[in-house]
Amino acid sequence: MPTSKANSTYANPHEGKPLVTKVIGAEELWSGRAFDFVRLRVRSPGGTERDRLIVRHPGAVVILPILETPTGPEIVYVRNERHALGAWLDELPAGGLDAGEDPEFAARRELREETGFAAATLIPLGRFHTTPGVTDELMYAYAATDLEEVGQDLDEHEILTVHRAPVRAFFDRADSGSLTDAKTILALHLARARGLLE
Repeated sequence: MPTSKANSTYANPHEGKPLVTKVIGAEELWSGRAFDFVRLRVRSPGGTERDRLIVRHPGAVVILPILETPTGPEIVYVRNERHALGAWLDELPAGGLDAGEDPEFAARRELREETGFAAATLIPLGRFHTTPGVTDELMYAYAATDLEEVGQDLDEHEILTVHRAPVRAFFDRADSGSLTDAKTILALHLARARGLLE
């Protein structure tokens, strides 16, 4: 499995800048396959101590598949069961990184597993922290083009369906608020900012 080189791709202007609040202790509450729950004990400059519950995460990828059709480009997306919401959610294919895994390798894997498409071209769109108040998860976004249908390969626990929508219709859903998944909305706008979508 290719290992990650992505951390050296982007410069963090705050790298090495010390935090004002000091972490004085950490306790792992639960360790799972995908992430860990940790309780941090922190001390403010005034000496006040408190606990912060966080999720340690190895990172993730989100993929924006752009399928060329005779009537124009379409976005391939999935309808996914999201138990935290108690609802189905329309979103772009995505998934977690294995420890040390190269994000591009993971993006190709998740695209094939969830949508049944393989991409001849992956274009990096950027990276972002998903919910920095709760987790250190860093998500890498890619656009996938020159798609070929190869068949889904879902994990045993995954329940989702694959759908397609014209680009304009998908943007309209984001603009109207009927599309609420943050990683999906951000990937769309990153792709448009780079001239990949109109």
